[in-house]
Amino acid sequence: MVLVLKAFCCGGGGQVLRTLSNSFLKFAASVQPSASEAWSDLDHARLDTITMAAVTVPTLPFFCDPGELPGPLPSLDEIVAADQTFPGISDDRYQRVAVVREKFVVKYGVSPWVSENEGHALLLLAKYPSVPAPRLYAMYREGNRLFLIMEFKEGTQLSTVWDSLPEHNKLDITGQLRDIFTQVRQIPSPGVFSNVTGGPLRHRFFMSMEPTPQLNGPFQDERDFSMAMARRSRSNWESNGYKPWTSEFLERHLPTALAGHPSVFTHDDLQRKNVLVSQDVGSADSGSPDESGGKWRVTAVLDWEDAGWYPSYWEYAAAFIDFVWNDDWPEKFERIVDPWPLEAGLLRFVRQDLDY
Repeated sequence: MVLVLKAFCCGGGGQVLRTLSNSFLKFAASVQPSASEAWSDLDHARLDTITMAAVTVPTLPFFCDPGELPGPLPSLDEIVAADQTFPGISDDRYQRVAVVREKFVVKYGVSPWVSENEGHALLLLAKYPSVPAPRLYAMYREGNRLFLIMEFKEGTQLSTVWDSLPEHNKLDITGQLRDIFTQVRQIPSPGVFSNVTGGPLRHRFFMSMEPTPQLNGPFQDERDFSMAMARRSRSNWESNGYKPWTSEFLERHLPTALAGHPSVFTHDDLQRKNVLVSQDVGSADSGSPDESGGKWRVTAVLDWEDAGWYPSYWEYAAAFIDFVWNDDWPEKFERIVDPWPLEAGLLRFVRQDLDY
């Protein structure tokens, strides 16, 4: 049996800062359930102010057509009792991911660790079958916990096999991913910079301890998007009693240096651990050094929880800022999405300011 080796989690691989800043993590862990839903509530409040051309937002609870299910939906007791789970950076009190009957992956927990945004992203992507994202079967709340019941996708994390792959396999896989993300970027944009449904962005640069539209979005234009990072920097430095020297630099230059980029649909966490691959047994690669091996296929792209409408440089730059530069992945990544080296270099400076 081929196991799904993806945690559908906010983090992993030691990348604690991927979704939230440390200060926001501490805050979110301490809030009461009613406060923990503030981001979700703000999502819906913003829907009236932005016309979304690409997605129809369902009312929770959401359940797909029963004819699309691979079996009866798991009950709450079945989900809680599931013993096949995936590890994550957060405590089970905040997020848990379980496999039920090898048919369903259930991600459930409290905001912001589990977000409706991921469910809405999967519903949008379901309109584009060539994008191998999991199907969303159900999304509902039980108390302060959100439940996402998704399709079980077979495969192995690309991160676990990458180092052992010959060059021609790597090029084939990155070629498949390029085709996938070319289609993702062609999804019609509403022309704003926001989460999937027109609410606040979920990338850690736009998170704050309290919902603040100037910092979190949605943003009607790229200038406001860029200025939000400068404002977040100023808020951080001033709240700690320091002169915001770098914030002033960002305020002077981000709006002009990061300008002229259209809004495109963006995964926002394109890492090898979020890509599942499977090897076709019995169909040997032509010219492969290992003739016993079959072609590698991309079976799924996972973890769309931070997806949304970002500037066209963001997919590349958001990955670039966290590159470790200890293997060929940064070079191969340029084969998946077009590189934006100047924007990425500036965003790495922003990361240095905001994450430390």
